[in-house]
Amino acid sequence: MAEIIILGLIFGIISTMILHLAKAMERHGIEIFSRKKTFKEKGKKPLIYIIGFALNNTIVVWQIIGTTFASAAVFSSVFGLGLILLMFYSHYILHEDIITQELIGAILIIFGTTFVGILYIIDPPETGAIVYPNFFIILIITAIVFSILISFSWKTKLGIAFIFGAVAGALGGIDNVFKRMGLSSSNFIEAFAGIFRGELLSIIFLISFFLGFLALILTQVGFAKGADASKLVPMYNSLYIITPIVFELITIKNATVSIGLILSVALIVVGIFLMNIFKKSEENLELEKE
Repeated sequence: MAEIIILGLIFGIISTMILHLAKAMERHGIEIFSRKKTFKEKGKKPLIYIIGFALNNTIVVWQIIGTTFASAAVFSSVFGLGLILLMFYSHYILHEDIITQELIGAILIIFGTTFVGILYIIDPPETGAIVYPNFFIILIITAIVFSILISFSWKTKLGIAFIFGAVAGALGGIDNVFKRMGLSSSNFIEAFAGIFRGELLSIIFLISFFLGFLALILTQVGFAKGADASKLVPMYNSLYIITPIVFELITIKNATVSIGLILSVALIVVGIFLMNIFKKSEENLELEKE
């Protein structure tokens, strides 16, 4: 069992590293529009953006592989590590300053993630049967709460960054849970084939792709409505990590969560906020450059 948990952690790390590298490259590529760039530099940037965009679209592959070997909680627990790669890319490639809070946040994420990995290897999460009444109840409650929050934020324009970030992150976490459920008793091909036979787990597996897409749309809508990335991103990342743990705790028979795991996840969440909340907005950075 330990080897399977390790594989889930490894593929989770690969996924978050590729995702955040892709985001960094897309951001780097968009810099082509800066007036201060030379023509030679501009010629290289579209390729950087294209590579980043291509990498971004491979994440679903690592997601499927990772949740084949371990639970969604295991796979998503290492998500914060990608922020550290993003930080170093921003510093060494984009020449942005690293502030003390970011370094402290990176250290907390490393410690928290290490502890989570150790705890999962020592005491693997429960892989018992799904308690379907709990599963459907939490789905209904989640759908109602999310709909109310998004509608409230949309109409009042209050808490856009926090609400859209939290809901999108939770949907991303549930996406991992659904993929894990669909692959728990079959491989990728069988999971898709089961859709045509009306098998519930296969239908859940199919729905996971919609949830992942919806999470992406909500983040983009949040940004379009003026959400500050330094608020939306940490909410997204935190809920992405926390939701699978809570979801599996409620829906998996005999599932438990230790104090050590709670403290480790808390370290990761605090680290995520420290790495984002003190970042200056793009508008302020542009003003400083001028």
